[in-house]
Amino acid sequence: MNRKQNFLLACMVIASVPAMARAQSYDASPQAVPVAMQPEDENRGPSPSQMLVDERAGGWVAIHHTPDAGVHTDLCIAGSESEILMFRADADSLQVRSADDHWTLGTGQKGDMTVTVGAYSTVFHMQANDATTLVADITPANLTTLLNAMAHTHMAVVKFGDHTTLSVNLAGSVPVLDRFRGCAETQHFADLGQGAGQKASPF
Repeated sequence: MNRKQNFLLACMVIASVPAMARAQSYDASPQAVPVAMQPEDENRGPSPSQMLVDERAGGWVAIHHTPDAGVHTDLCIAGSESEILMFRADADSLQVRSADDHWTLGTGQKGDMTVTVGAYSTVFHMQANDATTLVADITPANLTTLLNAMAHTHMAVVKFGDHTTLSVNLAGSVPVLDRFRGCAETQHFADLGQGAGQKASPF
């Protein structure tokens, strides 16, 4: 078998592997997942716990966490790789998050974060989860409204109090956030509606 035939055979083998099997592991590729998306106990030692990439497009990534080498999913996360705007779902909560490794947040520090997407605008009452991450709980209905708004425009504006305003490019966010919606629904964490890119039937 010549070199060209070997190459074609390798391509066919790769193409035949299911997409989930080709998902990237956080441990295998340290830069694959933004740090703030990582569970607090992810790297405490050898374990079947893994963070896997489900979808990546533009500057957005959707991931899920498995505590038992893929048997179960206990966490769904999606967000901008800049970490300015992220969403997290598990069995106990649904959250909007924002992070910056240059921040030095005090324990329990609070502040308002306003997210504006086209005609949509809402204020989240954020609280420091750690020195670099802000968190706020959000209801499924409110997150569905925000995700729907994001699917129909190209830019989100995130304002922290009256001090800092940042823009988040939404290019690539639709398939990523659709995967997040699907993950949350499949695991019975939350019903976030049908995404802009989702199809009701495979036919």
